[in-house]
Amino acid sequence: MAPTLDDILDTFQKQVEALVAEVAQVQNKAFRKALYVSMLDGLSACAYPNETKSGQRFKTFVLDVAGWKDGERVSLPQAALYCQADAAMSAEIARLLAAWPWGRPQSIAADPLPDQIPAHKDLFRLQHANLLWQFRNHVLHAFADPGGFDIGDRAEPYYMGDASTHTWRLVMPEQFLRDLLLGGLKGLIAFCRKNGQAPQAHLGKELWV
Repeated sequence: MAPTLDDILDTFQKQVEALVAEVAQVQNKAFRKALYVSMLDGLSACAYPNETKSGQRFKTFVLDVAGWKDGERVSLPQAALYCQADAAMSAEIARLLAAWPWGRPQSIAADPLPDQIPAHKDLFRLQHANLLWQFRNHVLHAFADPGGFDIGDRAEPYYMGDASTHTWRLVMPEQFLRDLLLGGLKGLIAFCRKNGQAPQAHLGKELWV
């Protein structure tokens, strides 16, 4: 008797959850982060097997399937660096950043949504969903965490400010990556059930290419 879609989804979910539990046993934190974002990327392929642009697939997945609401926010510190040639945009960003206190972590919830700041053709590059994709590229292709060491077990990305240099460093905490992965898995199961889609149906059985 062929397995039902519910059987397939239940088996798949248990397999991924078992892998997540194994990752938690890895001693190196940077490696754990790399594994979490790699698995998140893999889940995005299960949801959108026909999307050939991996970055677009990944970002759509974390926003629409994993339900990361802050992923749409625009990073003010990154915008300050990117938009230096735009006087009006730079002035508005500087005004907003001036309200951030130095000396303690700053949640990305303080970052604005796109409709809360002046329009700019490249705002999508500065949204956190895209920055998470760039983080993924750094840890997988350059073996480097661009945010550096994260403090504690914060569940959301945050900034650490350096008053001496007036810079803010964006940190992607391990706990956030793990929670987003598990949330993405839960969302994927619901997505596949709604669409009658097996998560591994896009994989070949004999031909690998």
